[in-house]
Amino acid sequence: MALARRVEVEVCAVREPGPERPLPVDADAFRALHLFPRSPLPPGLAPLAARPERWFHSRPLARWLRAADLSSFDAVFLDEPWLLRAVPRTSPPVVAHHHKLEVELARELGHPWHERLRVARLERLVALRAALHVFAGEEDRVRFLGRHPRAQTMVLPAGVAPTRFAPPAGPREENRLLFFGSLGYEPNRRALRWLLDEAWPELSASRPSLRLRVVGAGELPASWGPLPAGIEHVGYVADPLPELQRATALVAPLDIAGGSRQKLVEALATACPVLATPLATEGLPQAEELVELAPRGAAFTARVAELLEDPEHAWARAAAAARTVRTAYAWSSLAEDLERGVAGLG
Repeated sequence: MALARRVEVEVCAVREPGPERPLPVDADAFRALHLFPRSPLPPGLAPLAARPERWFHSRPLARWLRAADLSSFDAVFLDEPWLLRAVPRTSPPVVAHHHKLEVELARELGHPWHERLRVARLERLVALRAALHVFAGEEDRVRFLGRHPRAQTMVLPAGVAPTRFAPPAGPREENRLLFFGSLGYEPNRRALRWLLDEAWPELSASRPSLRLRVVGAGELPASWGPLPAGIEHVGYVADPLPELQRATALVAPLDIAGGSRQKLVEALATACPVLATPLATEGLPQAEELVELAPRGAAFTARVAELLEDPEHAWARAAAAARTVRTAYAWSSLAEDLERGVAGLG
C-alpha cells in the first residue's frame, strides 16, 4: 500500500483456500488487482516439487503472466519466491522477497532429506533468476549469502501502518494473554503446544482468572483434544487491532526463527507488551530494547508471571516501544527504501 502511493503497482494474488474473506488492502490503491485460485501442479511435476512450490501454485496465474505484456513494468516483485516458475524468462528484473528461508525451516523442522533437497534446489533457481533479494532480517540475509555469495541483497524489516495500528484510547485488560499466528504454520503450532503443555498449567494454577486467546487462521489439530480451561481458540479475525489493544501482553515462545516478525511489530505499534524468545525476534532491530526477551522454558514462564504481577510496568515500557516502532518501522519510509533498491537495478 505504501509503495503504491509512490509508484504504480499492479498486484496478482493467489487466494487462500477455504471461505472467502475480505481483502486486507484497499484494491483502489493499485493500478489493478488480479485474484487467482490455487491449483494442483501437473502430475509429472508434483512429485518433484517442494512443499512451498506446491502450496503457491496457480495455473490461472501462470497463464495470465504468459499472456500479459510485462514490458511496461520496471520489476516483478515476488512476495513468495516459490511463484518464480510462473514468471516468464523474458520478464523485467525479478525481485524476490524472502519472509523466511525455507531451507533453514525444513532443516529445523526435520523434514525428510528429499524435501530438503527440493527446497535447496528451488532456492538455487531463485538465486539465479532474481536480480535482487529482499530479506526481513540481517540474519537471513547472511545465511542466504553464505550459500549464494554473488546475490544482490537488501534488508527490509517488517513494517506497520501507524494510522491503523495505534495504542488504545482506554486501559488494557489484566490477565488477558494473546497468542497470535496462523496455525497452518508449523513453528506456530509447536510454540502453542509448548505453551499449553509447559507454561499454562503453572500460570493458570497461580492465577485462576488468567485467559489466553489464540488468534489466527487455521484449526487446532484434532489430536490435541479439548483446550484447558481459560483458553479460547478465536481463529481468524479480519481485524486483529481490537485483540492487540485489549491484551495484557502478546506471547511468542517460538523455537524456530522467521514468520513472526510482522505480528510483533504490529503488536508493538499498539503499545501491547511483547514477551518473546530471541529466535522469535530475529529480524527485528533493537529487539532487546522493544521486547521482553526470555528463552523458552522455565525462564519464559517465570517472565510471563512477573509481567502479569506488574502489568503497569510492562505497559509503560511498551508505550515507549510504540513511539519508536511507529516512526522507525512505518511502511511509508520502508517503501522509500524498497523503491531505491529496485531503482538501483537499472
